[in-house]
Amino acid sequence: MNKKEFHNAKKTCTKPQKIEGLCYEPLGMPTQRVMRLNAQYQMQEENAKSKEIIRHFITPAELLHLKNSKKTASYCTLPTEKQADIYKYSRNKMVQEQLINRGITDPLVLHAMSIVPRHLFVNEALQNTAYDDRPLPIACGQTISQPYTVALMCQLLMLEKGMKVLEIGTGSGYQAAVLREMGAKVFSVERIPELYHNTKKLLKNTLGYTDLLLFLSDGTLGLKSFAPFDRIIVAAGGPTIPQALKDQMEHNAIMLIPVGGEKMRQSLVRVFKINGSYKEENHGSTTFVDLVGKQGW
Repeated sequence: MNKKEFHNAKKTCTKPQKIEGLCYEPLGMPTQRVMRLNAQYQMQEENAKSKEIIRHFITPAELLHLKNSKKTASYCTLPTEKQADIYKYSRNKMVQEQLINRGITDPLVLHAMSIVPRHLFVNEALQNTAYDDRPLPIACGQTISQPYTVALMCQLLMLEKGMKVLEIGTGSGYQAAVLREMGAKVFSVERIPELYHNTKKLLKNTLGYTDLLLFLSDGTLGLKSFAPFDRIIVAAGGPTIPQALKDQMEHNAIMLIPVGGEKMRQSLVRVFKINGSYKEENHGSTTFVDLVGKQGW
């Protein structure tokens, strides 16, 4: 709120107001009404340290945990400061200890992973472990990669804002959200109907990523009608690099893909397309779920 609104709130404040049920706008941004009420309430000296004051913007995490009915979906009770802070603390700790301390330096990656609520992309029973340094199971026998793996792959993409990115293997949708927060225009392909529909609902309805383009298709064939792409990232391991994906790379494009002759044992390969030819770099061993499709397993 600006100074004028703040001073107007001060003048009109007559008595303490207990803030109990407040309406929040999409993506956790408080309405102007909430901000004015906060200012009025905080101006009362006896309430300056009261827990009733909203000190944090409510996040999609709190909105999800407050199980409101459809009729009252836009209203919620005020979470405690501990509830409002717990996941932000976990994300910041994850970024510092698992990413920065291990060599992740790309500011776009660090910022995106500090704000995307990773715990929303796993089963509710596993949310307390969502920020641990390990992959976690999701539906249909798939996994969400450990935070460091996601960060490393995104950093190796050398992504710039505004680039077209093709993601193969939407899975939980976490990596797609990170890429979107990095400023990419994301095209993501998932082959499993259940994952596709659940993730689409989470990304678009719950988190508000309405500009993410999701497709239910064979990811090994890419998206020819939307090609070429500046970057391609594959979140599953195949025996070879699909030719269809190579053909859909823009000039000076980069692709990241796990490749290996044995299932669940791959090397992370970065492919550069330069003047119509391809150059490959090996970035170490890794383990991903199988890349299933016509040009995969």
